[in-house]
Amino acid sequence: MLKKNMKIALVIFIGLSVKDYFSQGEIHWGDSLLFASMVFAIYLFLDWTQEPYDWSKHKR
Repeated sequence: MLKKNMKIALVIFIGLSVKDYFSQGEIHWGDSLLFASMVFAIYLFLDWTQEPYDWSKHKR
């Protein structure tokens, strides 16, 4: 789960950096890193909510 989310965030970070370089000539590292980390957090949260919780393991 964590590796898949890291790969997605890394691809987005690289994609935004390449887009900035070719469109403006300079890379906005902070914007790219912030957006990639937000995407990572959102995907991590979505994956975490999809896992079912085992209620029976806490019963005695």
